[in-house]
Amino acid sequence: MPFPRRTVIFAATVFVLNLGGAYLLDALGLVEGLLSPGGGRLAWLLPLAVVFYGARLLLLFVAPGLTLAAVAFWAICRRA
Repeated sequence: MPFPRRTVIFAATVFVLNLGGAYLLDALGLVEGLLSPGGGRLAWLLPLAVVFYGARLLLLFVAPGLTLAAVAFWAICRRA
């Protein structure tokens, strides 16, 4: 069984989305846009925030278990 590259690539992609999304939303002023909405600005900030927070949830709760399980399964299959 080959090393679980897709799982590691998925975890790395979610990490990059989380880090990049945090910087992007900070640069675009998400908090300021939510506190004083200016009409059209909020319409494109909210979908970006949803993607960012979805990636954050995946990074914090799904990716660690998925990666650990894939690497453990790979190690068990390799020893057998």
